[in-house]
Formats: sequence, structure tokens, C-alpha cells
Amino acid sequence: MSSLFWKGMLAFLVVILVAVGTVALLTGRVTDRAFRQYALTRSGIWEGLTTQLADYYVEQGSWEGIQEVLAGLRDRWPRGRDRDSALPGPPPRMVDFRIADAQGQVVGDTLGVPRGMLSRNDLTNAVPIEAEDTVVGYLLPAFRNPPDWPLDAAQATFITTVRRILWIGTGAALAVALIVGGLLFRSITAPLRELTAASEAIAQGDLSARAEVRGSDEVAQLADSFNEMAESLTHMETARRNQTADIAHELRTPLTVLQGTLEAMLDGVYPADSDNLQAALRQTRTLARLIEDLRVLALADAGKLRLEEQSLDLEVFLGEVVEAYQPQAIEQGIALVLEAVPSLPAVAVDRDRLAQVMGNLLSNSLRYLPRGGHINVVAREGTQGVVVDVIDDGPGVPSSELDRLFERFWRVDPARQRATGGSGLGLSIARHIVEGHGGRIWAEPTPGGGLTVRFSLPVN
Repeated sequence: MSSLFWKGMLAFLVVILVAVGTVALLTGRVTDRAFRQYALTRSGIWEGLTTQLADYYVEQGSWEGIQEVLAGLRDRWPRGRDRDSALPGPPPRMVDFRIADAQGQVVGDTLGVPRGMLSRNDLTNAVPIEAEDTVVGYLLPAFRNPPDWPLDAAQATFITTVRRILWIGTGAALAVALIVGGLLFRSITAPLRELTAASEAIAQGDLSARAEVRGSDEVAQLADSFNEMAESLTHMETARRNQTADIAHELRTPLTVLQGTLEAMLDGVYPADSDNLQAALRQTRTLARLIEDLRVLALADAGKLRLEEQSLDLEVFLGEVVEAYQPQAIEQGIALVLEAVPSLPAVAVDRDRLAQVMGNLLSNSLRYLPRGGHINVVAREGTQGVVVDVIDDGPGVPSSELDRLFERFWRVDPARQRATGGSGLGLSIARHIVEGHGGRIWAEPTPGGGLTVRFSLPVN
């Protein structure tokens, strides 16, 4: 009984039994009571009394005084039949009744003071009192317990037949409900079983497992969400493997060069002079820079990248950064220009981290631009805060690849960037730092050719 299908079927069965059984019992009781009331009213035992009442109305011309004469009619009140006998006999108690005029106003009542009006249902069950082919009033039996009114053989057979039909209908309705319920629950549990099998496959490492989506109900939406999750896991696993391979490659390249240089010096192939030691030092610095980049990304992923924010004059800051990169730009024959709007609003940022962002953007542009290229650093106030653009007229990036520009270790030309010393982590780090400040960073093609990397920072 641990299966969801059988649990649902059991609950469904209990609900159907309670509902159908209650309806059958209530319908049987109401039918029996109504039929006995009808038998009491239409049994013909009231004919003598209605005749006397009609005569009274004709003599008096109205129902005035009828309440006082009811006692005189006591001996003529109808008597029922004994339950155990088909012959007429006195009932356990007299049958009370009410008398109403033609409009339904109660004018006589054996149970007490006459008052009120007969309802439409009462008038339907009442025995009409006719005088000269005109209905002048109604007699409504008021047997206190109609189920005690005995029935003759034909009437008892009719009630028994009705009860049998009710129970047969109840059984048929129960069977149909169980069949429909079984089909319904199977349509729910079958996709859930497939979803369970797919999740178990993924738990065992098969990330290609998917659940079939049928329809558009909540179970189908769950299967669709599961497939999206599985797709995301597949992408994440692929990215993890690629990242592991990229990290291994990035670490292996400088380590191989460093090892070869040191071994050559130990073997006497290279002299242990300043040139060879400088070459080894450059490789250690490359390793240190790569490890630091990985550390920053790990902190950002864990949400632990600390930002020491302070109010910063962005125009002065950008001037200092551009000035620091001017010697490298001049050496490569590249024009590096700052275009800042005067009186820029102050921003609350971590100065060192923002310098890291600008350093990564300028280093990327200088790395790719040929001699004679141009880099413009533009700062202005925008709708989302202060916006900084780093615009170059280099080879640029294909529009289809712009969205991947900030992915880790992604390169338009991997061989070329590795040759120039790039790790493929700079733009990813820049994105984390800018977003950590509540800003946004994105890339666009430069009109006329080149690449524009733009980021915005909220105003202090």
C-alpha cells in the first residue's frame, strides 16, 4: 500500500463510498417517507370526512366555527391499519389534520390553534374539499410519523423495488467511479514514475536522462522543470570539465617553461645569468597572477568577495589609471585617450577592485590592438548611474560571441591570447566586481570596427 496509486485509489474509494452511500440512504429515507405520506393522503380513508366538511361549508357558507366542531367529528377521524395485519384496524394514535380554506389559510387544526398558511408543497399533498364541483378548502393530514403508516402489499413491493434500484445504481456508480478514478490516478502516477526513473539515472551520473512531458498540467510542468534542471546540470558539468582542463593547461604552460629553464641551467645548457633568471621569474609571476585570478573568482562564487566601498571622484580616478597605462600604449604605438564629462557624480566603490576592472579592460585592448590603434576611455552620467566605456578599433569580436565574452577561459583566438599571456579570466573577474557594486557590464561592437566594453555604476 506504499504506492501512491493505491493510496490515491483507497482515498478515492472511501470518498466515493461515503458520498454514494449517503446519497443512497438519504434518497431511500426521503422516498419512503414521501411515499407513505402520499399513501396516507391518497388512501381513500378521508372521503367520508371530506364529505362531512363539504356539507358543513355548504350549510354555513364559510369555514367560520369549524375549529369548535372538530371535536364532534372525532369519532369519524380516519384510522390506519395495523402493521401486522392487512385488515382495517385502529392505528397506534389518531391521525391529526389541518383544514384550510380555498386560499390556503388554515382555519382548523386538531393539534391546536389554527394559524398560518399552507405552502405550495402542502397544497400538493392536501386532499381537496369540493362543494358543488368547486374546491372550497383543503384537508392536510398531519400524521406525526409517516414512516409508521402501514402500507399494503402493492405499496410495500413498490418501496422495496425502489430501494433495490437505488442500491443497484449505487453499486454501478461505485464501479464506474473506481474505473474512472483508476485511469485518472494512473495518468498522474505514470509520469511521476518516469520522472523518478530519470532522477535516479541522473543521481547515478547519467545526465542525458530526461522525462517525457505530456500535456500542460502541474505534473507536465514538473517534468518540464526537471528537464530544464537536467539541462542546466549538463551545461554545468560540461563547463566544470572544460574549466578543469583550462586551469590545468594554464598552469602547465608556465610550469613547463619554468621547469625547462631551471633544468637547463642545472645541466649547464643555459648559464644561470640574469636573463635566464628573469625568464624564470616571469613564469612565476604568470603563475601567481593566474592563481590570484582563480582565488578572486572563487571568492566571488562563494559570495565572499569583500568590497571596501568609499566615495570616489571617478574623473580623477580614471585619469590616474589612463596615465599608468600610457607608457605601455606609447611603446606599442597605440593612442590612449580619456574623455570624461566634467563634474561627474561621486560613486561608492572599492577603489582597488575598480582599478582591477579598468586594468583588465585596458590590458585586453592593448593586447589585441595593432600598432596605430586607438583606445578611448569615455565616462558620462547615464540613466542607470555613471557609465564608463572602453572603446577600441581593433579586430573586435563577432556579434554571435559577445554573450560569451565574460565566460571563464573563453577566447576568440585561444592560441593567440595564450601567446600574449592572457588567462581568459580578466573579463569574468570584471563582471563579478561590477555586479558586486550593483552595476552592470556588457560588450557591444564599435561602429566602424572594434569592441566597446561598457559598465555602469550606481551614483553614491
